[in-house]
This record gives sequence, structure tokens and C-alpha cells, in this order.
Amino acid sequence: MKRFYKLVVLCLVIMTYFTTQGQIVTSNRQAYFNKYAEKLPTPESELEKAFTTPEGRKININFADFSFNGIVTSSVKRYDNLYSVIVKATGLNNTLFSVSKIINADKSISYVGRIINENYADGYQLRKDNGRYDMNKIRTDALIEDY
Repeated sequence: MKRFYKLVVLCLVIMTYFTTQGQIVTSNRQAYFNKYAEKLPTPESELEKAFTTPEGRKININFADFSFNGIVTSSVKRYDNLYSVIVKATGLNNTLFSVSKIINADKSISYVGRIINENYADGYQLRKDNGRYDMNKIRTDALIEDY
């Protein structure tokens, strides 16, 4: 009977070990935007450029001390109140800037977006705080799984 309890305890310890190891993120991707600020002020006029630039054209969007130069690869009007644009920057190792413009029921405009590259562990997410937009640094290695 003592052997049975020892075997059960051993199995529980092994299962606990493998369960906790499965929860640890072991990404081998490096940070790409570590030389840029944690928060980049983003004027709405710069965001609006993405929606006025036709698909296939070059665009330059300035986020404080960071300039995103790329080509509009997709510009879609999904609904009457939702527009989405994707800009690809080949100079930044094919980093993508995805931004959507939402026209709310009260006719106000909201923006959501991200700058990500699946090969790197960081990126930016667009957030509105105190009436102004900022690109805030995020860890993308927890969002994008390695294959």
C-alpha cells in the first residue's frame, strides 16, 4: 500500500511539472522596437492619412520620433461605419500597421490599431487616453504563437 501512495505522489509531481512547463512562454523572438519609446503620441491627422491614401500607394505616418514608411496593401470598407487599412513597411522587415476607423452612433470617430511583425516579440497598440491617441508598446510574443 505504501508503494501505491508513493507512485501516486510521483505521478502528481510529474504532472504538475509538465503542466507548469506548458504555461511558460519560451519565445525565441527578439524585441525589434526596443530603441523606440514605450509610448508614441499619435495625432489623428496621421491616422487619417491611412484612410485617404489609395491601395498600392506609398505612405509615411509619423508617430513622434518614429516614422512608418510603407505601402497600403489593403483598404477595405467593411460596413458603413467601419474602414480598415493595412500598411506594410518593407524597410522594417515587413512590419504591418493595421488600423481601423469606426464611426460611432453619435458620429464621433474612434481608431484602433497595431504595429506588429510576427518575427519579433514586441509591437505597438493604439490606445486613446485623455482624448488623445498613443501607440503603446506591447509584447506580441504572447499574442502570436510560434509554429
